[in-house]
Amino acid sequence: MWVFTREGFFSVVWDKTCRADELAVRSQSKEDICRLVKRLSGYCDEGQITENFGTAYRYSVKIAKQAWSAYLADCALQIDYPSVKEAIVPVEDRLRKDAYYQIWEALYRWRSKTDAIESGKRHHEPSGVDVPGLPVRWKP
Repeated sequence: MWVFTREGFFSVVWDKTCRADELAVRSQSKEDICRLVKRLSGYCDEGQITENFGTAYRYSVKIAKQAWSAYLADCALQIDYPSVKEAIVPVEDRLRKDAYYQIWEALYRWRSKTDAIESGKRHHEPSGVDVPGLPVRWKP
């Protein structure tokens, strides 16, 4: 499961290192993991965070399934914003903003191509120019 929240971006899985009642929450950012742990327990014990080398995600932490479920439910209850991009990305974090936009843009392009295939039309993306209908890139 990929999740974008105010605390950060997480990839959540159950793997062979997890007990039956826990999940591995992974991230590229130690700060994201620390914000998550702090929200769940009130403080961040960096000793709980595992740094992984040669893996898809640099940092991970084990979290009880019930705690993760409660966290997601609380995130849903806390939604009070009309725009995800303005609510979950700190204004000063331009690199994160750009990374999140690239993910959004890749999914938008995938959907556009899928729509074209389903409608029997040829999808064409001219290189170097904006694709018609693609929203203007998030401004820095």
